[in-house]
Amino acid sequence: MDTIYSDFAYDDAYRTMESECDDLLIPFVNYFHNENYGSSSKIIRMRNEHFIEKEGHAQEKRITDSAFEIIDDNIRRMYHYECESGRYSNELFVRMFEYDTQIGKDLYTLGEHCLHVNIPYSGLLLLRDKGDFRKAYIELTTPGGDVRYPVEIRRMSELDIDDIFNKHLYMLLPFYIFNIENRLDDIERDDQQLEKFADLYRDIVTELEYAVENGYLSSFSYGVIIRLIHKVAYKMTIKRDRVQKKVGDIMGGRVLDLDIVKARREGLNEGRNEERADNIRKLAEDYMARDASLSREKAIEMAENILS
Repeated sequence: MDTIYSDFAYDDAYRTMESECDDLLIPFVNYFHNENYGSSSKIIRMRNEHFIEKEGHAQEKRITDSAFEIIDDNIRRMYHYECESGRYSNELFVRMFEYDTQIGKDLYTLGEHCLHVNIPYSGLLLLRDKGDFRKAYIELTTPGGDVRYPVEIRRMSELDIDDIFNKHLYMLLPFYIFNIENRLDDIERDDQQLEKFADLYRDIVTELEYAVENGYLSSFSYGVIIRLIHKVAYKMTIKRDRVQKKVGDIMGGRVLDLDIVKARREGLNEGRNEERADNIRKLAEDYMARDASLSREKAIEMAENILS
């Protein structure tokens, strides 16, 4: 149970997909910001931990859900997204602004008598909100004039399963259960609805397998999604035993012995990071040969830090 349940299951799911799966992230950005990036676009992850100075010189640690650059031909843009499972509130934009400015400061440039801070393209994914506006704004009044920039708003409620697959928004599949959250108690009590619920998840698995077979999705990302669908649904259905068991029967069996993220980090899977993974493995083995007390996990961590 401890390996499945997490109080931060929704945040963890989003961050795992964002940090590990380029083929999930590109369609997500295209959807949010009406971009047209292809599979050859390069993603550069940025630092997601920042410290905000508060009253009395105290520092408060803030962790963004995602911050990265995309390079595509002559285009180079920064993006910042937050995934919110709580109810919508205007207070969210205070946090968005704090993060945007901290991200911008990470890649500032200095000109003659000038500091240039590049504010990222920002977006907010709302898992529970059902509003209809798709854009909000952050406005600054400065001695040099007013500045206004948009924050794109997208909601799970605006997408059905067909939308997700047609737009290759596989990154949103673990959160689809939010769209039926208000029906879960009925599903728990009714055998017919419970079986329809199970059919939905069986269909999701079938469609994901089709996406892998046709080159829309990597087998690695397929495994990540299956695992995270299970973890998110497990938390959502923690007091609904029958629903939880159905999801576990369909998804859980596929990931029982599959620690795919760890396997990738240790260089055990194939992919575009194969050369770097091989270097990490060799360096880790060298560390362990020199220090017999060193665990494999620690040796890999040291090697990754050296080669990062």
